[in-house]
Amino acid sequence: MDDSLANWGPGDHQYPPWFLNRLEGLRSEGLMFDVTLCAEGREIPCHRLVLSAYADYFHAMFCGVHSESKKDRIEILGVSAEALQQLVDYAYTSRITITTDNIQPLYEAANMLQIWPVEQHCERFLIDHMSPQTCLGIWVLTDKMLCTYLAEMARSYAAKYFEEVRKMEEFLELPVNFLQKLIKYDDLYAKKEEEVVEAVMLWARHDLKERQKHLKELLEYVRFSHLDPEYLKNIIETDKEFAEATEIIKELSEGQSTHARSCQTFQGEILLLGGISEDGDKEDEDHNDMYRLDVFGNCVDTTTLPVFFERSRGFAACVLGSDVIVTGGTWSMRMAWRYSSSLNTWTFLPLLREKRCLHQMAVLQGQVYVVGGLSYEEGFPTDLVVRESTEVYDATANSWNEAVPLKQAVSDFGIANCGEKLYVFGGSIALGRGTDLVQCYDPTQEEWTFVSPLPTPQKGVTACTINILIFMVGGWLDCVLCYDPKEDSYTEMTEPLVPWDLSSATLCGHEIYITGGYNHATKTTESTVQCFNASCGTMIVLKDSMPISLQGHCSVTIPKT
Repeated sequence: MDDSLANWGPGDHQYPPWFLNRLEGLRSEGLMFDVTLCAEGREIPCHRLVLSAYADYFHAMFCGVHSESKKDRIEILGVSAEALQQLVDYAYTSRITITTDNIQPLYEAANMLQIWPVEQHCERFLIDHMSPQTCLGIWVLTDKMLCTYLAEMARSYAAKYFEEVRKMEEFLELPVNFLQKLIKYDDLYAKKEEEVVEAVMLWARHDLKERQKHLKELLEYVRFSHLDPEYLKNIIETDKEFAEATEIIKELSEGQSTHARSCQTFQGEILLLGGISEDGDKEDEDHNDMYRLDVFGNCVDTTTLPVFFERSRGFAACVLGSDVIVTGGTWSMRMAWRYSSSLNTWTFLPLLREKRCLHQMAVLQGQVYVVGGLSYEEGFPTDLVVRESTEVYDATANSWNEAVPLKQAVSDFGIANCGEKLYVFGGSIALGRGTDLVQCYDPTQEEWTFVSPLPTPQKGVTACTINILIFMVGGWLDCVLCYDPKEDSYTEMTEPLVPWDLSSATLCGHEIYITGGYNHATKTTESTVQCFNASCGTMIVLKDSMPISLQGHCSVTIPKT
């Protein structure tokens, strides 16, 4: 007998849909049903075997000692009939439709019945539909579902867009503990502290009789030292409806509550320079504009970069004071420039000592370091050289001086200044070959040493220092990676919400802004701005995209003028 005939059957890649089609055929023909699920008066005939294989909830119900294991008709309480029908349909077809209208009952039913794939689909839907209009509802819903990471993400989003969120109808319905969590943390974005007071008073006025008792605990989080004295005086003297509240305000303003948020919102702007754009007719073209973004990702200004940036990729940038230093690039390997953000002017700096692209820069003890990278001559890629050399800018002499070289030559790596030392993370040691090596420079010893390697080889990452920790994003990473120099150890944190290879990142305040990137699956360039909040470990996608899709660009943060 022909073995190929004897072993004939659906191939591996065909078997799952073929099998599901057979199951759906049995169901549509009404064959072999052995149990009926009921919810809100609707009856849904099913097969115990399918349900048991599909969900832990039903596996425990039918395969254990529960009385339901013998019943032909089972009432499922606490779920809507439509949600139950959708979940049963998913068991037979692997298809489900999630909308803004059915997300809540479907998510609650999937959570209760332990249908993990559908629950994950619902959570992804909520993330993709996060906005100032939806974040409060998502926060309350996911908190109820004990989905702590998504609840914290929604809270962080609401704090980011507090100005808009406080005007939503849903804000007035927030439980008091949610409002407390919203206004107590340092990541609350309010241009003026008066907005926080007005939001609390508006919430209380919505049900004054019931909510007045919560005013003191809420107002304790207000930074009274940041309030306009006239504004405060006006409330105390004129707001008769809040007679009790005015006494609380007076008491707290004089005592300065210890519960008040501690820090102010960082006033800075993000500059995006160069890169490769994908914008209709400009697909895969060098991008020669510079964008200024505010802390919400809004583009506040666009200027054209000087002609010497044309066709240049792989340059590096860092901030010195309020100026930006830019060096190297594929077509200008020894060039260096200084951009004055206050004057919006560019000036030339002396040439670098060596040609460099895909290198990095950092400021250490007030000095600009240019580290590693690669260079090539006319014979690229055969004449490609990965560099271990380092040079430092002497502002007094207006010159570049040789510094201690790296122990391992690398390009396309991450760099950060932390604890008065420089750290170089991963990078490429040859074309396409990444490394897990981490190199540390101590200026007091004038030497580079190796510290604990990365968990996996990496290239193209961006490293940002927050307090005493270094956070890495982008490149080959599949999550935010935190390095603790004191412990010489790594911690994996939240995952990106959109692909971030070839993205750029910069620290603005206590948040890391990750701009653009390349999606290898769809072969498209990203225009999103992801924002990682290190204090609460959440990642959100800002509601406004960049003016253009970008990859391979530079981003830096400058003080707001």
